[in-house]
Amino acid sequence: MRAAIPVAQQKIALLKSGNVCAFPNCDRTLLLAETRADGAAVIAELAHIVAASRQGPRGDVELDEESRNLAKNLIVLCPEHHAVIDAQPRTYSVPVLRQMKADHERRIAAAGARGRRSETTALTLVSETLYSTLLPITHIPSVMFAGPSPHGDSEYESIKEQIRSTRNRWLLPFLLKDGLLLTFYDLRVRNSPFKPFVRGDVQQFAARDLWQDPEGARRYKTLLNRSMHKYAGRQGVRFDPGHHRYFFEPTEPGKVREIHYRLKSGATSKRKVVWQPITRATGVPKTFWIHLAASLNFVQLAEQQWALAIRPERHLTSDSQQPLAPHRIGRRVTRLKAKMYNDKYLGELQFWLSFLSRDKPRLLLEFGSQSVVIDARLVWFNIRWPGISHDVPAKPIESVEDDLFTLSDLQAAAEGEPIYDDDEEEDALTLATKEE
Repeated sequence: MRAAIPVAQQKIALLKSGNVCAFPNCDRTLLLAETRADGAAVIAELAHIVAASRQGPRGDVELDEESRNLAKNLIVLCPEHHAVIDAQPRTYSVPVLRQMKADHERRIAAAGARGRRSETTALTLVSETLYSTLLPITHIPSVMFAGPSPHGDSEYESIKEQIRSTRNRWLLPFLLKDGLLLTFYDLRVRNSPFKPFVRGDVQQFAARDLWQDPEGARRYKTLLNRSMHKYAGRQGVRFDPGHHRYFFEPTEPGKVREIHYRLKSGATSKRKVVWQPITRATGVPKTFWIHLAASLNFVQLAEQQWALAIRPERHLTSDSQQPLAPHRIGRRVTRLKAKMYNDKYLGELQFWLSFLSRDKPRLLLEFGSQSVVIDARLVWFNIRWPGISHDVPAKPIESVEDDLFTLSDLQAAAEGEPIYDDDEEEDALTLATKEE
């Protein structure tokens, strides 16, 4: 039989809640006033963060039986949101609920020691859109192919050059580990570019199984990141392994490079991506070059949820080619990034969205019969908060609408079908001329 919550613990939880539902933006009063026909009614519900029983929502988290009925493991909610968190235990996990409880109780305490409802509503809340730096991934390879290979990791660069020389349309990231060549490309295809490097029967590893194993997840993520190296490289963006970021190279050494892209408003504009800054006071060029750069990383947010994280950066060189000495970089980059906030930061994100997606609704990283499909819209949330005095809310980012061509590409990627037939003549293919 499940132990009852001690009355003292119930009182502590209820008092700390301030008579208000702790669910974000709910603020529902949990004591209903009396009416002519009825007395006052309590609708507060004490929800367990870690369930009282191990079979309940979030009950499998390690916590001793006594602690499960303490106030610190209880969150006070209205009936509607109690049902929500128990119906979606993965979304409303233990860390999420603990943070929700802490944020709510902190706000109630700050409004006054008595936690009066009148004081909590005295705040003037504003509604804004909060943008993340994450692009949601809607499709991701379900299989990693592995073929026996006599080649070791020391031969990786040599094999990569040979694969590149085939001028294949597909992105062909691969790994050489434990006598196997690992890739998202189907090694069973008759004219596979990997054919000279594989000996024997091809195996298939399910992505979900790989994600459960630390080494398998690491190899899977490495293939994802190497596919981004190639995708960005084909657009003239180079990967800097020392700093784990991508940066624009000049089309010619010592020459300014500019890119046309779509603004947040939907209009097009032109922007310098490689340039030598000028000293305003004298008009004399400075002793370094600035290259727009960004960190692009695949991150697993949940068991079956992935995203691409974008973080705008800067890359500095002495002559548009040679990296600037480390001791000359720190304060310069810090000064540049210190001015990059709010609307300007969103402008940086919009530039990378426009450039990487080629002004399409999504990025397609294609491996033949499998693809990574990345939505070119930042994950966003509507929030209500006190705001900051004189702060100017960021302008919304306009999304690109689908047309018949982008919808056709999406359908082909979703169904695991190549955009063209593997047996078509090479001169009919659109081939990349520059890679990583």
